[in-house]
Amino acid sequence: MRTLSLVFFLLSLTFCGRDQAEFAIQIALPSDPAHLDPLFSTDLTSQKLARFLHQGLFQIEKDTYISPWITKTKHTKTPSEEILRIFLNESAPPIQDIHFSLSRLLSESYPRKADYQFLKSIQILSPLELELRFRKGSTEAEWKEKLSLPFASIIGKDEWIKNNLKTYGNYKLIQWKKNEFIDLVYQKEKNPNLPSSIRFLILPQSSTSLFLFRKSKLDAFKLSDFLLSIPEATSQFTLTKKGRSVQYVTINQTNPCFDIYFRNALNFSIPRELIIQKLLENHADLTYGPIPIPYLEKLNITLKKIDINYQKDKAILELKKSKCFPDILSQELDFRMRGDDENQTKGRAIKQALEEIGLKVKLRPMEKAPLYKENGEGKGDLTLLTWYSDYDSVWNFLDPLFHPNKTGNGGNRSFYQNETVGSLLNKPNRSLTDAKKLIETVTEEKPWIFLWSIQENYLVSKEFLRYTELADYL
Repeated sequence: MRTLSLVFFLLSLTFCGRDQAEFAIQIALPSDPAHLDPLFSTDLTSQKLARFLHQGLFQIEKDTYISPWITKTKHTKTPSEEILRIFLNESAPPIQDIHFSLSRLLSESYPRKADYQFLKSIQILSPLELELRFRKGSTEAEWKEKLSLPFASIIGKDEWIKNNLKTYGNYKLIQWKKNEFIDLVYQKEKNPNLPSSIRFLILPQSSTSLFLFRKSKLDAFKLSDFLLSIPEATSQFTLTKKGRSVQYVTINQTNPCFDIYFRNALNFSIPRELIIQKLLENHADLTYGPIPIPYLEKLNITLKKIDINYQKDKAILELKKSKCFPDILSQELDFRMRGDDENQTKGRAIKQALEEIGLKVKLRPMEKAPLYKENGEGKGDLTLLTWYSDYDSVWNFLDPLFHPNKTGNGGNRSFYQNETVGSLLNKPNRSLTDAKKLIETVTEEKPWIFLWSIQENYLVSKEFLRYTELADYL
């Protein structure tokens, strides 16, 4: 029923366009969001829009969790559970909206539901008092972290029942015309550091974005690799973000032929540094397994040396040890990726490397929606994907991507199963030592072809730079 209602809601947001001059800022997005329902904010476009639209009970700020809506909290314990009593102030959303939104974390099915297993119940005690009950052994830091993510955002109950979307973030949705634009207006106290209105234009090709940017009809867009050398991309007008993403190829773990020797062979076959230098024009960073090197440098941990550098001869030797050799050489591997030029170019480079060790590979460029849907169903042998962290924690590069209970659209898109990894991810008080062990384990087992962390480069206008907080939302 909710799915049907959501479809109706999305269709109802299709209206006629407005003059672009009415919008203070215009920003390009490569595709429509899969959902504006916060429970389904798993694709990159949805996550970016969630920063503008949504707000939860807690927000992360300088490594701590704050809330403009809460005056105080009281944490008590019983033999069977943890209890957090929350006292709201007058600026908070109606308590019925908070109760409704958090109750959806328990009652509905959504990709990241396993992240909220610690939540047991939500109860209204008074118009400004809420009681949350949690699994015994879970921690306050874990609750606040998860309740600060887009999935736990607060939405209006009455509006949602009527197939409308009321949000409590900085911006509200005015209209969404599928495959064309999404319009937002600022809904909080005036802030000179953020624009009063934004139109997001759905522009799959960066060449189109560049044309509009040059006509002063666009204020920001993500630069594809082949546009990084254009005259406009000066240091003043290019914003670069590092260490937020990891690009990888899933190796479908449901195929028994894809054993550790096969996975080793694939990883040894990729000339990462050469591709970064020649194809990506040095606008990417190497990773240690699933973690970007720039991000690891902030953690101050020492990881053991695990060699996955390019070694073609070693790749061929490992392939010969694999379970299905030599039959695997005559099987055509189904290698999928997004159908845009940038992803196909990377896909062709990876395909060439795999063919040089004797494998047969068929490229299958796909639209985003069927690619993710079919990957979530376990289809395809190899899939080129990118993960963007939705909050600043090493666990965000580990938990959703490798948890054995979050396979498919939950984030674990290689269907990787490891009991040790699962037990570490389920620990109530996970430490940096646990993260170190987990990173090393995953890197040794290679459920992915580990590639690189792409640097995100955005070309922005003088008008965009007027709003000093806006860059944080990209």
